[in-house]
Amino acid sequence: MASKANILLVDDYEVNLELLEAYLELSGIPMNIYKAYTVAEAYAQIEQRSLDLILLDVMLPDGSGYDVCRHLKGFRLYQNIPVIILTALNDKRSMLEGLKAGADEFLTKPVDSHELILRVKNLLKMKTIANDLDARYSQLHRELVIATELQKSFLPRTVPEYDGLQIEVLYKPSSFIGGDFYDFLQIDGQHLGVFICDVKGHGVASAMITATIKFQLYDLKRQYLYPELLLEQLNNRLEQFFSSTANDYFVTAFYGVLDLEHHTCCYSNAGHSNPCLCRQEEIVLLENEQGLPLGILSGTVYDRQEITLQSGEELFLYTDGIFEIELRQKPVKSCSSLLDFFAGEDRPVTMQQIHELQREIYRYTAKNQIADDINYIAVRLEEKE
Repeated sequence: MASKANILLVDDYEVNLELLEAYLELSGIPMNIYKAYTVAEAYAQIEQRSLDLILLDVMLPDGSGYDVCRHLKGFRLYQNIPVIILTALNDKRSMLEGLKAGADEFLTKPVDSHELILRVKNLLKMKTIANDLDARYSQLHRELVIATELQKSFLPRTVPEYDGLQIEVLYKPSSFIGGDFYDFLQIDGQHLGVFICDVKGHGVASAMITATIKFQLYDLKRQYLYPELLLEQLNNRLEQFFSSTANDYFVTAFYGVLDLEHHTCCYSNAGHSNPCLCRQEEIVLLENEQGLPLGILSGTVYDRQEITLQSGEELFLYTDGIFEIELRQKPVKSCSSLLDFFAGEDRPVTMQQIHELQREIYRYTAKNQIADDINYIAVRLEEKE
């Protein structure tokens, strides 16, 4: 609030306005007093000035004070302006009408000067607090926007281009900043590393962890060709980082290295949802001996597996946020893997069904608020002509 409070008095009788002004001047509150005699004049004053309080009569020549109050409280810009309804009516119905309209206080005429001053002082204190909260919220919002842009800069700007390879990515955070993260580690013209992870939780803390992961991946370039070694060293570094905090953070992660000359993929898994290999007639989960999520226990050893990809086949990597939304009439959180998700299907699960699932996820996230971050990567080996 400014050094002087801006107070608007609305009443169609001059004598009432003069009496209210005299009471307020005796209060010792630093203030500027403005007057309005009609609803139209009140709206004009509200639009022209930054007000800290309104004393509003109910019976006005061109409308109702209840309607003015209801109108004010319906706009975000004016919601924090305290309103005291003043009326000669002294019945419960009138008080309820004022409260329904959003009035902060309700006084009957003739107004007691001491009661008026006490209520005005209390409401001005509340206005000061509301202004402070608004300022803090605005500052937080600006910082979150900056953090969002910073986190976006950690993600790949484009998908890498390799002959014979198609890559599709969907990344949707549940709030300004998310805890899912992915990266493409371009090793050489023959090898491409694909990393995907899910940090426990959401918000600023998770975003800071993804920033740490991005930095650590950059520092572990020598291990890009060796999934199990990359996860081992990343785990040790994150465990050391998390051990200095009081929270039980951890990160699930999957890292695979595509060999585009030999059409193979070697991979390791740190407690992450099992990706799948999609074929025309079936899908196969890339199951292996999952290690612990990253950051829990230093010295964890991760298993390494290798698969061969045929032309036209596709790797589908994802975070478990896809099971937090309503898809194919499945209950939310009823699945933890694609095998659970497609359980009970009458037909074999094929690549076509995976593509249908991808399109459904894309449509859902484009229209709805989501409870958890969603990230998937589809890597397809193009068929030879």
